Amino acid sequence: MSAARVFVRSIGTVSAAGTGVPALVQALADPAWRPQLGIERPDAPSLPVAACRDFSPRDVLPPLVARRLDRPARILAVAAREALGPLGDPLPWARDRAGVCAGTWNAGTSALLEVLRAVFLATPEEAPPAQFPSTVANAPASQLGILEKLGGPNLTFAEKQVGGLRAIAEAGRLLLRRRADAMLACGVDEADWLNAEAYERLRTLRTSARPGMALAEGAAVLALAREPGPAPLAVLAGWGSASAPAPPWRYPEDPAPLVLASRQALERAGLEPAEVGLVMSIANGIPALAALELQALEALFGAHRPVAVAIAERLGEGAVSGALRALIAAHAVAGSPLPAWEAPAHLIGAGFPSATTAVRAALVPGLAGGGSAIALVLIAP
Repeated sequence: MSAARVFVRSIGTVSAAGTGVPALVQALADPAWRPQLGIERPDAPSLPVAACRDFSPRDVLPPLVARRLDRPARILAVAAREALGPLGDPLPWARDRAGVCAGTWNAGTSALLEVLRAVFLATPEEAPPAQFPSTVANAPASQLGILEKLGGPNLTFAEKQVGGLRAIAEAGRLLLRRRADAMLACGVDEADWLNAEAYERLRTLRTSARPGMALAEGAAVLALAREPGPAPLAVLAGWGSASAPAPPWRYPEDPAPLVLASRQALERAGLEPAEVGLVMSIANGIPALAALELQALEALFGAHRPVAVAIAERLGEGAVSGALRALIAAHAVAGSPLPAWEAPAHLIGAGFPSATTAVRAALVPGLAGGGSAIALVLIAP
């Protein structure tokens, strides 16, 4: 194995399927599994959010530690502890050479709401001081770095739906440029009614009367490193990014950036499109995105039809969704069974199958409102 490669050493997650990778795998193996969607909001029906309903940091974080963290930081810390477990103690790398790279869509929303509620409805002196550190989007990554004594780079990307993919790509870049020896690459989002209310007013959330997306709560962590370390699950072999102009709440009208980012990732990985065995679909229930995806995949793959797996329609959409798709792809190329969930209808109709034998290469694309596109390629080690 080349020292110039970036390896996925271990993974950890908290999602609507439960806490830990085994809970996620169990859900993926059940074709009928669906989460209980919904988050209450004042004076109106609930909103479609795939929340981590049974999440508890108990038995993972000491009570005093959990108490000082807000919910997204607790969720991320628990997922990270699962990823750190297989790496051993002490870590194979100096902790001041290990860092955190996170992507988030909405971390800090709940804390900011509580502070602003006090400021506007009472006085600034009534604002809860314990909430201030959590009002910024980079708080979960920063808290994780402090908790685990990781002194390397600590970065957070707020790039909507592709935030988690951006974090993984940037972590890989930092490793190849020897800015760090190991990175926890993460996606994390929280369930907050005000955030969901904004997307409801934009009419992008699903209802009984219209198709749309559900939002995600959770965290997904991939421990990335070069050498040394335990046997890798997968190789982060390539990444690419592109963009097209679009309003920040809408997808672009042209699939070109998604195709370009995917081609860049495949070229960096040294793969032809026909060598891809699995594509992690970006479908989230929004028809316009499904149409864009189909155009992009047909332009990229031609007559080739890899297995297609979609998770956002069940586990929710967000920055965490991109990182979670990468985590599932790494799990799949490591030799684990592919998810039993049926491919999205628009891809089935175009000939993309739902299940097959083991795969050795996976494409994980992403497209965000505003036009940012990112793609990763993960291959078997």
